[in-house]
Amino acid sequence: MLSLYSLKFAYQLISRMDPSEVRYFKRFSGFHGGDKIYMELFDRLRELRRHRVPVKQVRPLLQKEEPRLEQLVKHLNERLLEALTFFYETNSPDHRLSKSLRRAELLLYKGLIPLLPKVLLKIYQQALQEEKFALALQTLDLLKQLWGMNLIRGRGLRAEDLFRHTERVLNYLSYAHKAWYAAALYIELILEEGESHPKERLLVIDQFVSRLGLQPPEPSDPLTLHFFYDTGQAVRARLYGDNEKYLELTRLLVYKMEQKPKKLRFLQSRYLLALNNLLAGLTEKGDYAEAWTLIEKLRRLMPASRFLALQKERLLLFNELNLSFVEGKSDAVAARYEEYMDRLERTYLRSSPTYALNSYYLLAFNLYAAGKVEQTFAVLDKVEQGALEIKRKDLLLAALILRLLTAVQSKDNTILRSALWHAYRRIYKARPTSPIEKAFVGYLQKALQGKFASQEEALDAFAQYLRAARQGTDLAPKRFWEVFFPTDWLEKKLLDYRKYVGEAQPSEGSGSGQ
Repeated sequence: MLSLYSLKFAYQLISRMDPSEVRYFKRFSGFHGGDKIYMELFDRLRELRRHRVPVKQVRPLLQKEEPRLEQLVKHLNERLLEALTFFYETNSPDHRLSKSLRRAELLLYKGLIPLLPKVLLKIYQQALQEEKFALALQTLDLLKQLWGMNLIRGRGLRAEDLFRHTERVLNYLSYAHKAWYAAALYIELILEEGESHPKERLLVIDQFVSRLGLQPPEPSDPLTLHFFYDTGQAVRARLYGDNEKYLELTRLLVYKMEQKPKKLRFLQSRYLLALNNLLAGLTEKGDYAEAWTLIEKLRRLMPASRFLALQKERLLLFNELNLSFVEGKSDAVAARYEEYMDRLERTYLRSSPTYALNSYYLLAFNLYAAGKVEQTFAVLDKVEQGALEIKRKDLLLAALILRLLTAVQSKDNTILRSALWHAYRRIYKARPTSPIEKAFVGYLQKALQGKFASQEEALDAFAQYLRAARQGTDLAPKRFWEVFFPTDWLEKKLLDYRKYVGEAQPSEGSGSGQ
């Protein structure tokens, strides 16, 4: 298990620091007196990272150079976390209210009471404006402490005022909490079982959500309430197969948010997610022109913080690659291969590995569609390695199948056999357990043992494997194909090699291009 004070944690954290963070850390370390030996360890780890030394080899190398390695690592990690926390608090408006609240607590501690009511009321109003309800509640708690100490009674704040303010915030918090839970229940159904969910489970969720007593928020209510409620209703519409309503609700939510531009800078994270949901609906419907227009709007958005800049880049990469693939513009992506690899590398090192690996996978799909065999293999290497690290066997299996399709596309028997052995070693190392994984291993064994009389027969068996996997009754494999494969497209791709698959006909499918 990864520890905050381990060498592995230090190595991973340093590898994800950008130049501005490195500069700030070096200045920050200068503020502290005493020995700076931990800075030598910091520079050494950066050097090892530049040379791409695997983390397993880092400890043996450093233990030879520094006998006090464990003590230095703990000191370095403490300084890194402290410095980066200050760095993001200083450079992010999201932390401004938190700093103001801590400043008010300092004034209370120092006994400067006369300043507090005005300061705290200003923080409270700003917290409501930015829809940070938890901070608003903390501010009210401080005001209640002052009232209870008989320090502000008779100075414009009555018990009734504090009760009314608190009641307002608690109502917002309660509604947001319930609306989030309702949306999460519907989203969780998609994450667990995809589009092939049982209707009975959806009806059970509907009954539970109805008991929450949620009503549509009023137009004057905070955007946060509209975001959670509308998102939940949109996902519900998608689960019922009403894609027109899904598109209508996501478009309406984006419109609502854009009508309050002063609030958008405080709610950019939710605005980005609303844009992403609308993009998904437009792509699925085939409104590619409007989808690209929305991507341009997303590209022009000025992030309010580094966190939001990273979130924006993640969404841009995913949607650019997805739209290019489903619209048949994979050649344009292949022409910008180095640019996309650079953007993905920087995003992968500083964000969720799962999200980044999905984008790598989409890049591989585009390269495969463009006929770039070597580049497709290079990207799939990253997907497979990352899938093994985060123990995502479904994503690993998807990458291995795409590798085999790429090898077939090369029409080189040597490449194909090498890909078969590679896939067998990878999936065997991951210890296949599910029916879909075991069936894939069985297919690979037959191919490597020469059980197929020709490539035509082998590819025909592979096409049958794809159909059987998606047409099975197990919901998990169905979700696998819906999320990672546009299966109808794959079957049509296989039919392009008619001399290999003979008269096999593609089955109907609902691939998403993701």
